[in-house]
Amino acid sequence: MKFTSKRKPDPIINVINMVDVFLTLLIFFMMTTTFTSNYGIKIHLPKSGAKSFASSKKPVTLYITKAGKIYYENKELSLKELSLFLKDVKKSQGNATIIIKADKKSTAASIVNVMGLSIEHGLYKIAIATKK
Repeated sequence: MKFTSKRKPDPIINVINMVDVFLTLLIFFMMTTTFTSNYGIKIHLPKSGAKSFASSKKPVTLYITKAGKIYYENKELSLKELSLFLKDVKKSQGNATIIIKADKKSTAASIVNVMGLSIEHGLYKIAIATKK
């Protein structure tokens, strides 16, 4: 009696299905990731219970550190440079919204200076960012 050995087929891994799953996961994570614009400036915002607002134009976000330094997109601005910048904003964007993100340990004088310059240049929509 002669025994014949049946050879088992080699296992097959279907790579196409695995690539589809990975691409789907990649797209999912890309779409659900939130993007922030902090530019590396460390600011601890104070807390507030007020609701946020929506604006049709892109707001201009100014950062004030606890030392009283003013930043726009990671560039430090003096009060004179800020005045020129706000003048350009008024010309290019009209009545844009100015968002002030001030550190909770910053002085009120630095916040008032930024608000005063904004009003001086005709930018009356001013918001102060807080945490919920």
